[in-house]
Amino acid sequence: MSRRLRIIHVYKDVYPPVQGGIERTIERLACLTARDERFQVEIIVAAPSFAGGERNLADGVRVREVASCGRLLSTPLAPGFLTALRRANADLFHFHVPHPTGELAFLLSGLDTPAVATYHSDIVRQRLTLRAWRPLLQRFLRRMQVIMPTSQRYLETSVELQPHRTRCRVVPLGLPTDAYSLSLVTAKRAVDLRDRHGDFILFLGCLRRYKGLPFLLEALAGLPRRRLLIAGAGPMRSHLEALARNLGIADRVHFLGAVSHEDAVALLHAAAVLVLPSHQRSEAFGLCQIEAMLCELPVISTDLPTGVPEVNRNGVTGLVVPPGDVKALRHALNRLLGDAELRKRMGSAGRDRALSEYSDTLMAHRVMEVYAQVLGNKRASYS
Repeated sequence: MSRRLRIIHVYKDVYPPVQGGIERTIERLACLTARDERFQVEIIVAAPSFAGGERNLADGVRVREVASCGRLLSTPLAPGFLTALRRANADLFHFHVPHPTGELAFLLSGLDTPAVATYHSDIVRQRLTLRAWRPLLQRFLRRMQVIMPTSQRYLETSVELQPHRTRCRVVPLGLPTDAYSLSLVTAKRAVDLRDRHGDFILFLGCLRRYKGLPFLLEALAGLPRRRLLIAGAGPMRSHLEALARNLGIADRVHFLGAVSHEDAVALLHAAAVLVLPSHQRSEAFGLCQIEAMLCELPVISTDLPTGVPEVNRNGVTGLVVPPGDVKALRHALNRLLGDAELRKRMGSAGRDRALSEYSDTLMAHRVMEVYAQVLGNKRASYS
């Protein structure tokens, strides 16, 4: 009997405790892959402090936390990544980009271990940093046997990926589809939310600058009596609260803060429409769109040069508007809020699309096909 091949995921964080889309994706991929008898899976991340350690996720997935001494521009200062990679005894590394610390560690390691990368996003905000980092990033990408952008549109619009197109294979993200069904508890919460707020608008995600929430608030100002529930925490909250007051809509905007998964499911089943008003390329995919679609909730999102409008098909699963266009966003909201039958039709189409294209099991299957492709010859040597 052949031994299980060691797959090592490398990123700065993982869920739990970090709730972000990349972190949740890594956790789902690792756990689903570990259920396959061909693979043993570990994750290397940065510890929240100088004290490193180890812990276990479900399905026998071990997380190794590398000691760090803080972060600079969201990048962990953790030189221990180099030693961790060298000692990993990996058959294949799976990097998640962007993560300059892990990428540099791999380049310095001298390892010839096969490696693949999920390309979640370009470096968007730190443009000066990118100029200095680009030669090393390109060198790192040349070392990857396969690069997996999460959408065809991101592959086509990323300057960084163009030299490597022949080694790119699009693998969309996915979610556990059965995790968005209503339970007795969440169904009751959903009814309570509808009774309290009517046909409300929902935003679900981190409150960051690139999310475009000021445009949503301005659009709401022209929609009398409509309510907006904002579920999520982040550095923009105080600014958004002040803007809501200045626009005279503070009584119709409810900031819920970070919510549990159960509360998120109740909100998604209770809302009339989910809005993802992001206006910058930092929004590379928009997992919340899939969450909404699984709950038969139509989506309004923006026509970014990323995977966002690829997930939400305009006129089918929701509406797509130009980023930063308050008038177009308000018109789209008016159209959906005023037509319950259209919302129902788009919600049903969205669920069908999410189930067929964006499940976590399909994502894992596609990734394991890449593993098998890269490790095919090595697998034979261990038989």
